Amino acid sequence: MADIVPPSNNNILGHVLRAVNEKVNPPKPVTYESQIPSFATKGCMLGKTCSGKTSCLKILEEAFHIEILSIDDLVQEAIQAYLLNETVPENPDNIKKEVVEKEPLINEISNEPQESTSETTVQPKRESEIEGEDLVKAPSVPKRKETNVTRLSNRAQLGEKCEKLLKKGKSIPDVLLIQIMVDAINQVPVEKGWILDGFPMTLNQAKLLEEALTGCNPDQQDREGKNYKSTLAFDPTAPKDPSSPPPALDFAMLLDITDTMVLKRVVGEKTSSLDPSYGLSMRSSEQNLEDQEKTELLRDQIQHRILGFLDNWPELEKWFSEKQDILIKINAEVDKRALATKVQEYFIAELREKEAKAKKKLEEEEAERKKKEEALLSEPPPPPAPEPDKGMETEKETKGKGGKGKITEAGKRESPPKEGKGKKGETSPKDKEAGKRESPPKEGKGKKDDTSPKGKVSPKGKGADKKGLGKKSPVEEISPPPPPPGPPPVKPGSEEWVYVDEPLPPEIPRYLVPFWETIENSYINTTKAILRQIRDERHNVLYYLYDTRLNYQEFLQRPDHKQEFVSQWQDDFNNLPEDLWDDEETKAELHQRVNDLRDRLWDICDTRKEEAEQERASIIDESWLQDHLGILMNHFFSLMQVEVSRFQDTKRLLQDYYRGMEGKIPIELAKSGGTRVPLINLEDEEVPEIYAKIPVVPRKFPSIEGIISKTKSRGSLKRGTADYCIDVVELKFEADEKTVMNVWQNASTAVSNMVTNEINLKKDDESESKLEEPKEKSPQQGKGVKTVKKKEEKKKKAPSPEIPPVILTPEEQEVLEKQKELKMKIRDEHLTALQCEAQATQFRLELIKTKALTYMEELLKRAVDVYKLMDKWLGARYLAEMASVEKLTEVAHYHIETSTKIQYELILNGEDFFINGDVKVFPDPLPPIRPPPVEKEVNTCLTIKQLNTLRNEFMEMAPKAKIPWKYFKKGSSSVDTRRYAEEKKRLRNLDYYLPKRTNQFLKIWLKKYPWLVYDDRSDLMFCGLCRKHGVSSGGNQVSFFYGTNNFRTEFLQAHDNSEAHAKAALAEAMGVSTLTDAAKEQMIKNRNKVILGRIENLFRSCHAIAKTGRPLKDFVWMCKLDDMKGVDIGPIFRSNKSARTFIYFIAEVERRSLKEKLEKCKFFSLISDSGTDSIIEDIKVIYVQFAYEGKVHCQIVGVQTVDKIDPVAIKSAIEKTLEINLQLNLSSSDWSKKLVGFGSNGTAVMVGENNSVARLLKEIQPCVQTVHCFAHRLELTYQEALQGIELYNTVNDLLQNVYYFYHDSPSNKNALIAIFGDLKIRPVIPSRVGSNRWLPRLQTALQIFLKGYSAIVKQLRTIPEDRSILEHQKATELLQFLLQAEVVRFAHFLLDITNVLSILSRVNQDRNSSIGDVFATLQSTLGTLSMYKRRPGPKERLTESATHFHGNQLTGNGNISEVRNTVLTNLIKHLRDCFSDANHDVVRATTIGSFKLWPGKIDQEFGEKEISILTKHYEPVLEGANVKIDEVDTEWSMMKFEIYNRFQNIRKLTWDFVNSIYSIKYPNILTLVDLVLTLPASSAEAERGFSQMKLTKSQMHFKIKPESMTDLLIIQLNSPDINKFDPKKAIQLWNTSWQRITPPPTDHMIAQSDCSSSSDSLYESD
Repeated sequence: MADIVPPSNNNILGHVLRAVNEKVNPPKPVTYESQIPSFATKGCMLGKTCSGKTSCLKILEEAFHIEILSIDDLVQEAIQAYLLNETVPENPDNIKKEVVEKEPLINEISNEPQESTSETTVQPKRESEIEGEDLVKAPSVPKRKETNVTRLSNRAQLGEKCEKLLKKGKSIPDVLLIQIMVDAINQVPVEKGWILDGFPMTLNQAKLLEEALTGCNPDQQDREGKNYKSTLAFDPTAPKDPSSPPPALDFAMLLDITDTMVLKRVVGEKTSSLDPSYGLSMRSSEQNLEDQEKTELLRDQIQHRILGFLDNWPELEKWFSEKQDILIKINAEVDKRALATKVQEYFIAELREKEAKAKKKLEEEEAERKKKEEALLSEPPPPPAPEPDKGMETEKETKGKGGKGKITEAGKRESPPKEGKGKKGETSPKDKEAGKRESPPKEGKGKKDDTSPKGKVSPKGKGADKKGLGKKSPVEEISPPPPPPGPPPVKPGSEEWVYVDEPLPPEIPRYLVPFWETIENSYINTTKAILRQIRDERHNVLYYLYDTRLNYQEFLQRPDHKQEFVSQWQDDFNNLPEDLWDDEETKAELHQRVNDLRDRLWDICDTRKEEAEQERASIIDESWLQDHLGILMNHFFSLMQVEVSRFQDTKRLLQDYYRGMEGKIPIELAKSGGTRVPLINLEDEEVPEIYAKIPVVPRKFPSIEGIISKTKSRGSLKRGTADYCIDVVELKFEADEKTVMNVWQNASTAVSNMVTNEINLKKDDESESKLEEPKEKSPQQGKGVKTVKKKEEKKKKAPSPEIPPVILTPEEQEVLEKQKELKMKIRDEHLTALQCEAQATQFRLELIKTKALTYMEELLKRAVDVYKLMDKWLGARYLAEMASVEKLTEVAHYHIETSTKIQYELILNGEDFFINGDVKVFPDPLPPIRPPPVEKEVNTCLTIKQLNTLRNEFMEMAPKAKIPWKYFKKGSSSVDTRRYAEEKKRLRNLDYYLPKRTNQFLKIWLKKYPWLVYDDRSDLMFCGLCRKHGVSSGGNQVSFFYGTNNFRTEFLQAHDNSEAHAKAALAEAMGVSTLTDAAKEQMIKNRNKVILGRIENLFRSCHAIAKTGRPLKDFVWMCKLDDMKGVDIGPIFRSNKSARTFIYFIAEVERRSLKEKLEKCKFFSLISDSGTDSIIEDIKVIYVQFAYEGKVHCQIVGVQTVDKIDPVAIKSAIEKTLEINLQLNLSSSDWSKKLVGFGSNGTAVMVGENNSVARLLKEIQPCVQTVHCFAHRLELTYQEALQGIELYNTVNDLLQNVYYFYHDSPSNKNALIAIFGDLKIRPVIPSRVGSNRWLPRLQTALQIFLKGYSAIVKQLRTIPEDRSILEHQKATELLQFLLQAEVVRFAHFLLDITNVLSILSRVNQDRNSSIGDVFATLQSTLGTLSMYKRRPGPKERLTESATHFHGNQLTGNGNISEVRNTVLTNLIKHLRDCFSDANHDVVRATTIGSFKLWPGKIDQEFGEKEISILTKHYEPVLEGANVKIDEVDTEWSMMKFEIYNRFQNIRKLTWDFVNSIYSIKYPNILTLVDLVLTLPASSAEAERGFSQMKLTKSQMHFKIKPESMTDLLIIQLNSPDINKFDPKKAIQLWNTSWQRITPPPTDHMIAQSDCSSSSDSLYESD
């Protein structure tokens, strides 16, 4: 198919279809004539109420002298003209004529639906009918009997109709409004121009106005004048559709304004309309209430008008913008002068554009006129008339004297008719002339009987011509020589081809048009239906294969009975008597039972494998897939049938069309016949009679023997095991493939045969016509046809002598040649169209065949893949089941050899085998009583127990710590001496109290302690786990690492419970290394799990303590609490020092995770903040901020003390922190090229110009962007702007004093709450100002102060007399300040400023805000403050000229203009310096990193300038990150277009989501975005870290070193929550570091000495 070129359009068929359709439905010419003259300017101005339309139009009227037409004024003028009986003189004939012309219009008005243009309601249907009757019956001149010929003017007549409708309370219909408007337009001079004010208001009015001004209906112009176009074939020579007329209006201006602005303008006009001399204080409360009601009523009316405009504007906007493209939108939210200037500019531009269009049109008309004149001059002169007249006379004379005797004369005059023919061709069109000049020579060369006179007259056929080739007629002797070869013949259907346009019988087109519509609709609908069925069938097959996979997986995982045999064997094994465990015969019997169990389990596996293979074979042999593939083939065969049927119908249409041109009768359908594409018989039964007409073919598959032989041959060729099931599927596919090829070949052959039959039919018709032509042209034609037939029969029977040829006249010969030429042209055109259609049909058949084979091959491949996958699953599961049985056998043999019971349940579940440590088949024996710890005696050193015993003996002998002298003197008695000797002997035998030493190693200990190993040669026992993992026991205990020959049970139990052994067991559980003995590893596994669980509980407790900031001493009582709860945490690692060790390793895991993230990312920024308190002189908190794949991370690195406030010292502290915690050398090239930003608190030592930390960092990386913490800047800006403002200090002191007045006195507070209740206001208590959160506190205090102003003033005035004099004095002073106009107005002004700064502060505090968001908000803040310099803010405007506030008389003039200008100037000046430390262009360019700042609609230039600035500034950094800078601009444009086209709400996108989609497609621009997101907006995160550090220190209650504080802060700020914490990584890190015998550094220990007992050590001994 790749080599086959798709067929071109069948131009001849398209021409035929258009020709017959135009004869049945001739196109109506569409002409558009304007109903009004061409004015200089035509337009309309639209907009909401109070948008400024009237004001702008007045300015345009004065400036450009144009007419302004307002529908409201025109209606009033029409009604006024009717009331004043405005008349015009008129002739009676004209009156009658006008009445006749107006009747249709009146009927149209009467039938027009009533649409309201004002605020009146729509009446019911009956009233509208009455209205229509009244409009029709309305007299032109009411109650006038004058004889002079006068009548009401058009305006008066229209006003009469409006008056009647309005009196009935009905709205004026749109048709009547259009008549009034058109009548007014007709009165405007042509050279003046006009603009409509606020009209049209609805889409219906716009359409009626368009029809009235242009004369064409917009709804009908799309349906009229369209040429016929067929879907399957088109005519390239068809005329183009007429263009639509230009719109009636030149422009439509919309003054765009928001609803809020409209209401503000209305309220402003209302308030300004009051008398300014009449003061507000002089107006009574009733008048104020009345004015307020009027204002509310006006507001409701305006809102109703706005809603009416908004309901109709979407349709009008679509009409003017899309349909007519004349809409101009102007922002009307500006002052009057600026709006008028904008409107004038747009109006002038429209005038110039219209002049340019008119000038261009005149130039085009002039050029067209010149072309026509040149064409007339270049035409050749007509041929001279006398010569053809003479020729005609001689021809007539020759014809009049005609007879057989004047053949020679005719022969002499043979040449003049040819000359006359040539002259005739010159006057014909060029293409016809070329066709006539080229065709006769070719026909003469191809067919001699057509051109020779002998062939024309002789009644013999071609055989007669061949016999008479040697003779020449007189005409041939005098014929001129053949003309020279001309250009190649014109191909039928090409651009130069002139189509045959002979008249057709009228019934032929009337039949062919619906016939083709039926063909077209049937072809399209049937093709769509079949393609839908093909897609559905493919999906069904795919779903079937998917379900087959799932069902087979479930079949493989079906339950088996192997576990029952395993459980039974385990029970029998464990119930074996203990005295038989060591019997060799019993062991042999048990081994045999295990082998029998294994054979039985293997038999089950073999049986399941056979069942699975049978299931797979049954799935493959299932006929569902083959049946649906057959259905799919039938669908493709149906598509072939559709193509063949289309070709047959098209052939019949062309045949009828061209036979009609030739004047022949169309061939009957039965005679033409039809072709049927066969379908596959999917049922074994016979075909029902209903489908007997459809040919079917049986679906033949190869026999089983043939399949087996073929598969064997394939298997031998492949040299592997043959999968007969898959081979059967492939062989069946080959059979189906042959069927598809055969059906396609038959369909393609049928099409070719139909074309061949049509060509043969044409040849037969030509041969018949050639036989009939001499008979028709012979002189004896009038005697009948019977004589000719008889002569022909005689000629056939016997040869007759030659009849002399009849010489034709030149006219007859010319007519005959034209007829032959026409027939040949019809034949060529017909056959070319048919062949073109046949090529297209065969191409589509080839396409269907290829698609069918592709579909079937794809589905077959998917099915084979599924079958192979099933086989793979089967084999893998079988091997896994066999392996699990083998593992079970190994475990059983091991327990038999070691003579130990299997306590935990053995699980053999399918392909998995494991020992369930949660289920025990018999309970554990009671553990032995733990002996007291035994100390190892070394030489003559006594143990503690021995020393205690010795002490007790001494105490008995000498309670006073001395021996009596009587035992030592010579004169003592023998009894005393003997007593002393016994006591001395008892003292010498202290070894009696030691455990007795056993000199023999008991082998039973190996079963009891799996870790124990005994060496026969050296006669030593040692711990295999401790020696394997290098764990040495500390202290003076017996070392099981090196081995001991002191064979005592107490030592074994002590070592089993020791911390050193627990370390080794934990290392084994964590999988640091594996023992060579797999069986021993399995036995130790369960014990290691218990130890690992204990350590995990301890680590979780330590993490919770650090996460919540609790002191480490809480770890001891938390362990006791776990014991009471029953949580197994073990007897060791329960000290404060162990908790400190665990916290260190938990923090170390987070540090390593942070380092891995920094290594992955390409940029990072540093953030630093400092603080001092009574304990720490100066300490720095260091953060890093980075972005990876669009996600921003800001994490703490650590804290570090600074010796002195010096840039070099601070920089060294930062580098030291990075080096200690992250092993990151900031000065190295690998890390310095990643540094892009530095954020700090803004002190001179940090971001100063000359000598600062920022300066030192820029020496490492010149591209570093320094950002002063915006929160610090904002606070400093506010303080510096209001510094020295006396009025601000007054307001601030007032707020503070009011707060303390009510906070310190509950009675005043309760009195204030009671007054709030009397005034029906929700109580609010004054709040304080100041502290850390100065801005929200100040904002809240001002809001409460202004809201509760009336209640506070009233309470201060009504303080009881029983209060103290001091309280009365405070109230008087507060009241004096509260009633000052300057204070009230400045408080409102301050609240306006605070509201603006609060938004800026809120954006800065948001963690998701980027530096671009902060910068954009800062620009908005500057713009708002600049606006406040020109006019007051929203709160200040409430008290701009008020002398009362909340009903209280204010003192003073309230002039604060000088103060407010000073404050605003200082604020704007200092806010502009907020980013003075950074490059303003770079900061402004970072706005591309925030989707909130992207435009709502796509802007092609958005971001291009910013991208160039960023790439230029960070060029070395980007190059270091392997960014292709040349591709960044291109990727930005493409990604921007793709984002706008794909997502509707751009503002909700995030960069991590965009990275997940486009990271591979646009890597360079996304890397640049990561750089932008890496830049810090402030040091707020560092401030939060410093606050957390202070809180942690306050909870610890003792001094902590920076290293320990770093660990705690990392866990608190960086580690996951308690419920998400996983301690495994920390345990593994702790275990591996313990194995290397590298305890944590001493500087990470807590400085307080009493935090842990002296007896605790980092690694406790046995």
